[in-house]
Amino acid sequence: VPTVDFAKFGPIETVPLSRIKRISGPRLHASWVNVPHVTHCDDADITELEAFRKSLDDEAKADKKTPYRVSLLPLLMKASAATLKAFPAFNSALAPAKDSLIYRHYWHIGVAVDTADGLVVAVVKDVDQKGVLELARELGALSAKAREGKLAPAEMQGATFTISSLGGIGGTGFTPFVHAPEVAI
Repeated sequence: VPTVDFAKFGPIETVPLSRIKRISGPRLHASWVNVPHVTHCDDADITELEAFRKSLDDEAKADKKTPYRVSLLPLLMKASAATLKAFPAFNSALAPAKDSLIYRHYWHIGVAVDTADGLVVAVVKDVDQKGVLELARELGALSAKAREGKLAPAEMQGATFTISSLGGIGGTGFTPFVHAPEVAI
């Protein structure tokens, strides 16, 4: 990228990058350059799934002790874990010597969380062993910690697959970055 003196065109302001952006920028660039990216979009009728999700959400919001939300994301996490079990090559990683695949027999799903300082990926461990409601509660807690800047390093490591959701902004398709050593997103 060429160096440009933007000030010669008009007033400017230089704002330092947040720590998250300074760290994630080079990693995202390395993933973009080194991991092949493919975009495929399909339409799906989720009318019945949405009705089921809404019924779970209504019950969750009515919880007297600790109300929580059930979004589509926990259902997508369960579907992703089941799909990764059915197609284990997508739950693998290229070995450092680049001569073999490492098949991971655990299903930790990373979820991109938008924070004031940039995107972070919170990792929900052992998704295959948890129910939708448990995942909804855990995801809510991890997302809150992420937005507060309080995720521990262990809560951002070990994902075998990441879900990058457009839920908050809408849309029907995009090309997310595959986060190496993951092989799909």
